[in-house]
Amino acid sequence: MGKHLNVLVLCANGAATSTIALASLKEAFEDNKLNASFTQKRVVEGAEALKSNHFDVVISTAGMDFAQGSNVPILSGVPFLTGIGKEAIIKKIIEIANKEQELGKELKGENNGTV
Repeated sequence: MGKHLNVLVLCANGAATSTIALASLKEAFEDNKLNASFTQKRVVEGAEALKSNHFDVVISTAGMDFAQGSNVPILSGVPFLTGIGKEAIIKKIIEIANKEQELGKELKGENNGTV
């Protein structure tokens, strides 16, 4: 995967739970050869962070209500804590990375009319 994703990782206090999820998330990105930068924040800071238009995907262990009206995909981080459903979330992240890569090519005129 060539696309570099900017990932926002959120939890209630921006420390313990997101740190655990982040370690698992980084491992999953490495295993799937995904390039990414990660930013950790508290969920109450999530909506404001999304206004920057800097993030490609959000992983939250503390709910998803903070991002109403955002076009950024928001995925549950709980599978990165429990392991249950982790592969499904990774598959969604790969799909997001592929879409972002195609969008980047389209914006640069590299897709030769294909999407």
